[in-house]
Amino acid sequence: MSRLGKMPGWQRLFVISSMLACSITGSLYLLGHEFQIQRTTLGAHNILVLHGIGAMLATLALGTVLPFHLKSGIKSGRKMISGFGQLSFLLTLLITGALLYYGPQEIRDVVISAHWVVGLVFFAVFLLHGVVKLGGLSTMTLPKSTSARGREALVQVYRQHGQSLDNPAGQGPTYR
Repeated sequence: MSRLGKMPGWQRLFVISSMLACSITGSLYLLGHEFQIQRTTLGAHNILVLHGIGAMLATLALGTVLPFHLKSGIKSGRKMISGFGQLSFLLTLLITGALLYYGPQEIRDVVISAHWVVGLVFFAVFLLHGVVKLGGLSTMTLPKSTSARGREALVQVYRQHGQSLDNPAGQGPTYR
């Protein structure tokens, strides 16, 4: 690994392929089942089974990402919007997926709609975050420094405004 938070090759391949497999099979089933496009092929039970297997693999991939990639992403301050967006979308997809199988029949139509809308949004954000290397939309830069001299310059700027570097907004307690 060349930099903190960068996934090893096997893990990156596993995460990308499982998330793509789940997203693509879900999109195919959506086209076939909900939009009646080649319903006999795309809306078939086999596609839904593949989507379920993809969802299980994607959940496993999420588990491999959480301990290190997420932690280092928070520390670096890069791609926080798309990263936390993905995390919240995946949590919603896990909950709505469980409700599709185990939830009451009365809310099923609402859950189906929520699941496919959130799934499509997740697919777009996933592509922006990991597959497409964009510097603008998926990045939120936080103040940080790579050198001691740069850190000292930031400390002086914050002190001039009556704030500390550990708590730049001057809100709440500092823990150092």
